[in-house]
Amino acid sequence: MSNQQNEAREAVREAKKAYDQARSTFFEAIKKALAVGVGPSDLSRDSGFTREYIAKIRDGKGPKGV
Repeated sequence: MSNQQNEAREAVREAKKAYDQARSTFFEAIKKALAVGVGPSDLSRDSGFTREYIAKIRDGKGPKGV
């Protein structure tokens, strides 16, 4: 494998790590907002998720590992 290919693969791995961290931060922010009384409709508008998906996050049935 060439050096350029190795660098490209490393860039993908680093981007994946950043994505996973940002995703985790995003879902934690949603959970915190729910905990202080922000409603699913407001969070739906803010996040781009449906109210139903926000309710799943609230109920612990959202994405795994987040």
